[in-house]
Amino acid sequence: MIKFFRNIRQNLLSKGKTGKYFKYAIGEIILVVIGILIALQINNWNQNRIERKKESNYIENINKEFKLNRAQLDSVTFYHYKVYINATKILNLMPIDINTINKDSLSIYISETFNHYTFNPQQSSVNSLTNTSTFETISNLELRRLLQKWDELVKDYKEEELLFRNYSFDNFIPYISKHISLKAFTNKTNILDHNNVTYTFLNSLEFENAIALRKGLMSDVILGSELKEVHETIDRIIVLTTTK
Repeated sequence: MIKFFRNIRQNLLSKGKTGKYFKYAIGEIILVVIGILIALQINNWNQNRIERKKESNYIENINKEFKLNRAQLDSVTFYHYKVYINATKILNLMPIDINTINKDSLSIYISETFNHYTFNPQQSSVNSLTNTSTFETISNLELRRLLQKWDELVKDYKEEELLFRNYSFDNFIPYISKHISLKAFTNKTNILDHNNVTYTFLNSLEFENAIALRKGLMSDVILGSELKEVHETIDRIIVLTTTK
């Protein structure tokens, strides 16, 4: 097409028709500009299509990751509640009459109170985005905001779990091991059904305080605002990344 215009211009110029020559010259320039604009538009369209494809892949991976995180958090929270509930049951039994108490039930209460679990979410998809320039690929501003604060939110929640865990290893387990064989816990047997168990410790102030503190620390984990915010954030991210 450009060659066609060039031939016309040369022909007009040779005949001295300069007015028409300039018209065709301008037409040729316009044609070139239009061609460039079309090429740029096609390039932008292709680039946008590539970016949207990348975004779709990220969104899909984030959705899968946070569904797994939600399932794990539900499981961990379930066991956290068991610790809290069984600690409450023990405190409600005190003072404990070892002659009339159902030792099997009490054994279960103590065993469940002995446990500790932690939330360890998968974060590979989030980290691959937030730590690089590709984060701008996510077009939904609300989703970007939630992903940006996710890591800090998890850290805040895990601080509560860490307090409970540290108390378990530094205080509770060493104290319980003075009165009950830890082997009984690992064998899943009645932990009170052993000859070396000194039942008098069950009514000691030290035991009551140990259980009460364990309940209090777990209360901070399951009833704190951090867990609520983690739950809400996970649910919202799942909604925002669910494709119709």
